[in-house]
Amino acid sequence: MPDIVVFGSLNADLVLTVPSLPAPGQTVLGGHVQTHNGGKGANQAVAAARLAGAGRVRMVGRVGDDEHGRHLRAELTAAGVDVAGVLVDPTAPSGIALILVDAAGENMIAVSPGANGAVDDNDVARAAADLRAGDVVVCQLEVPLPAVQALATATRAAGARLVCNAAPAATLDADVLAALDVLVVNETEAQVVLGTVVPTPTDAAAAACRVGCAVVVTLGAEGAVYADPDGRSGHCRAPIVDAVDTVGTGDAFVGALAVALAAGASLPDAVAAGVAAGSHAVTQVGARTGPERLDGLATA
Repeated sequence: MPDIVVFGSLNADLVLTVPSLPAPGQTVLGGHVQTHNGGKGANQAVAAARLAGAGRVRMVGRVGDDEHGRHLRAELTAAGVDVAGVLVDPTAPSGIALILVDAAGENMIAVSPGANGAVDDNDVARAAADLRAGDVVVCQLEVPLPAVQALATATRAAGARLVCNAAPAATLDADVLAALDVLVVNETEAQVVLGTVVPTPTDAAAAACRVGCAVVVTLGAEGAVYADPDGRSGHCRAPIVDAVDTVGTGDAFVGALAVALAAGASLPDAVAAGVAAGSHAVTQVGARTGPERLDGLATA
């Protein structure tokens, strides 16, 4: 199977459970603060490594020379992720995410990028160094956009495939979108990145034709809609589950989608794998609760 390279963020997640998410100006009392390793990039790398197996996934990004950074690298290594591409930056602290989770499992997140904000072309060069045709590269937008733009160019030049989870949402240049193989967004992100809501397969097909890459829009409990640039589209519905914690659900989705694509799955089957993984993750507490087997996911 081709390798998977995850280019992106690594954060320490400080998680506080609250009865309800606060409104602007409101103070709420919560429980004890829990510290977990996170960051969209690192979460997606762990999700992919659990499914693909040790030695198939490598992470490229930055952490600070601090306790959080050491824990982040160690946990990735324990999960089977190659961290040779994770630079320890002596000039910036590790990124931190402040996460509030309410009784229904919904969340509110604010991020201090730290070393993630220093990711640049040197990191892109490390990501691209060993790329082969057919490899799958995964990125997010928790690192600077110029680095993502450079990554798109380098990935295309190597003949590898690029999956971009455009979160947090930002406007991407048309040439960057066209260089992607798969764009993954949720409903809110779709409005920023694509300039429109995408609730149906028909909407996804129109968006994919316009931007020139496959588009996948996750719909929470409703699953996901998808389309390729040729207009082939569909809706993969999620199974009914008891949601406990939605933090990291999207990362489990992206990790499984990337592994399925690397294994040769079609877009519909890769999306089905992502929906199954996300549905599994939402039933457990934590940002890294995806499944550990790909068997059955691609046809879920």
